[in-house]
Amino acid sequence: MQSPCPASSPSPSADDSSVGSPPRFWDSPTNSSDVVSSCRNWSPDDFDSPPKPLRLSTTTNHHLKSTPSPSRRKSSKKHSPEALLQIKYKVQMRARRQQCTERANRIKSLDNSPVNDHQLHVLRMVYDQITMYPPESWTAILAIVIRRSLKQVKNWFSNERQKNKDGAVEKLDTLEGDKVKFRPLAVNIKERWPGCPAQWSDEFFEEVVMIYDYMVLTHLRANDPSA
Repeated sequence: MQSPCPASSPSPSADDSSVGSPPRFWDSPTNSSDVVSSCRNWSPDDFDSPPKPLRLSTTTNHHLKSTPSPSRRKSSKKHSPEALLQIKYKVQMRARRQQCTERANRIKSLDNSPVNDHQLHVLRMVYDQITMYPPESWTAILAIVIRRSLKQVKNWFSNERQKNKDGAVEKLDTLEGDKVKFRPLAVNIKERWPGCPAQWSDEFFEEVVMIYDYMVLTHLRANDPSA
C-alpha cells in the first residue's frame, strides 16, 4: 500500500550551558600613604618617556574569553546542529501536512451522501478506539484513505460527538506537538504493543488507519464479492 503522505524525520532536542560568577578584581582597598609617596618620587624626566600601553589583567582576559555574552550564547543556540535539525523537521512537517490537506480537498463527494459500510467501519474504529477529536492532519489522512471529502469527515466526527461523548479520554502530546484527547486503548501503546512507537504521530496514525482499512476491505469482499 502506498502512503497517502510522505514520511517525516524525527525530532531532536537541545542542551544549555551554565555561566560561572565573575571574578573579584579588587581584593583590598588601596593604602592612601602609598599613593602619596609614589606621587612624590616623580622627576621631570618622567614626562619625556613615552606612555606605556595599557594592558588588561590576565584574570580579566581569561574571564572575557571563557564567558560569552548572553546574546552570543543565544545566537550559538539558534545555529547549533540540534536547533537546525529541529527547524528542518518543522519545515518538512508543515510541507507534508499541507500536501495531505490539499490532496484531501481534491476529493469530491456529495454532501448528503451517507457513509458506506467500508467508510463507517474505519471512522468508527478511530472514534471508539483512538480519539473523538482527531487533529486537522489526521482528518486529512482519513479522508484520503477512505475516499471521502475532508468536509464530510469533519462533519461525521462533529455529529458523533453531539450524539455520544461518553467514554474516558486522556490528553497527550503527539510527536508533532498536537494535544489530542485519546481513548484509553490508545494510551501507553508502547507498553501494550512493544512493536509500536512510544508516541503517536501523523505517520503512525496513517499506518494504523491504512492497515485497518485493508482488513475491512478484505473482510467485506470475502463476504460480499460485489463490495
